[in-house]
Amino acid sequence: MGEPDRQELLTALTTEHFTLQGARAQTASESASRASLYIFSVSSTLIALGFLGQGSQSGQTFEVFTLIVLPTLYLLGVLTFIRVVECGAEDYRYGVAINRIRNYYKRIAGDEARLFLLSGHDDGRGVFGNAAVPSEGRRQYFSFASVVALINSVIGGSTCAVALSVVLDASLGVASGAGGALGLLSLILLLRHASRLLQKRAGSTEVIFPSPDDA
Repeated sequence: MGEPDRQELLTALTTEHFTLQGARAQTASESASRASLYIFSVSSTLIALGFLGQGSQSGQTFEVFTLIVLPTLYLLGVLTFIRVVECGAEDYRYGVAINRIRNYYKRIAGDEARLFLLSGHDDGRGVFGNAAVPSEGRRQYFSFASVVALINSVIGGSTCAVALSVVLDASLGVASGAGGALGLLSLILLLRHASRLLQKRAGSTEVIFPSPDDA
C-alpha cells in the first residue's frame, strides 16, 4: 500500500481522539458512580446500625444484624474496588492512545508544537504527567479505588472484631487488635492487587514514543 492521504489520516485521528476522550469520560463517570454508590451503602448501613443499637431491647438482635450486613458490605466493597481499578486501567490505555495521536499533531505542527501543553509521549511518565501528577506511583493512592479500599478494609476489620467478640467472647482489646490487623492486611492486599493490574496493563502496552530521559 502507498502512503496514506495526510488529510484523511488527520480526519481519522481527530475522530479517534474524540472517541477516546468520550471513553475516558465514561470510565471516570463509572468510577465515581460506583464509589459513590458504595459509600452511600456504607452510610446507610451505619445509620441503620445506629438506630438498631438504640432501639433493640437485647444486644443479640444488633449482633446478628451486624454479622449479616457487614460481611455483605465488605463483599460489595471488594467488587466495587475491582471494577474501579479496572476502570483506571482502561483509562490509562485510553490515555496512551490519545498521547500517540497528540504526538502526530505535534509533528504536523513543527515549530509550533510548543503551543501544545500536554505531552505526546505514550509511556507512564507521559500519560500521568498530563494529569500534573508528580510520579506514577502517587496516582494510585489518590484514586477512587484507594478510597474504597481504605473504607472497605475498616469494614472488614470491624466485622472480624465483632465476630470474635460475639462468637468467641474475646475481650475488647483482643478483638480490636485482631480486627485492626485484618483490616491492615486487607488494605495491603487490595492495593497490591491494584498495583499488579496497573503494572501488567502498562507492561503489556508497547511504548512507541517514550519520554526523553531529561524530561
